[in-house]
Amino acid sequence: MENYVELHKKTVTIVSIAVAVLIAGFVTFKYWYIPSQEEDAEMAMRQAQNYFASDSVTKAIKGDGANLGFQDIADQYGWTPAGRLANYYLGLCYYQKRDYQAAIDNLEKFNAHDILVSANAAGVEGDAEMQLNDADKAIEYYMEAVKRSGNDYTAPMYLKKVAQAYETKGDYTNALTTYQTIKTQYYSYAEANDIDKYIARAEAKTAK
Repeated sequence: MENYVELHKKTVTIVSIAVAVLIAGFVTFKYWYIPSQEEDAEMAMRQAQNYFASDSVTKAIKGDGANLGFQDIADQYGWTPAGRLANYYLGLCYYQKRDYQAAIDNLEKFNAHDILVSANAAGVEGDAEMQLNDADKAIEYYMEAVKRSGNDYTAPMYLKKVAQAYETKGDYTNALTTYQTIKTQYYSYAEANDIDKYIARAEAKTAK
């Protein structure tokens, strides 16, 4: 081993330095660069969110010249949590502008551990697909929203949209089954308050 080290001292030294540089770079990137970028992204998000809240959708997307909009934030900080959240807001903005495909494209780039936001993202994708007259894809997104909901408040809301999408397709059997699921599993929640009329309508359609 001593002979090997002696013969290959230069190589060992170079490799050792390279490993040290990689470790130092990783530590710097993870514990300094990423947090600083996230802080910058969060600061940029505030004004864009203010524009979104005040229905200034174009400024929310593109910025105002002095402040970044969601598009630039997503492009520049897309790998940070705030940058990914910018894609979520972009999806909502484009949905409001009735650019439904752009809404879907941006929401597809978004992922979050926040249950409510994640479920809403899938739900809006479903709404956009309905606007594009694709009930099958809408049902997939609504069912994903149900899965992501993780609670009994939003799950029946998305199930109701699933049932209505089935009705749009003329599939009253699956619509009826879905309405009945809402009634039996979520009977104490708001979506079940008038569920009987939907069940009756679907039953009438299936009886024809």
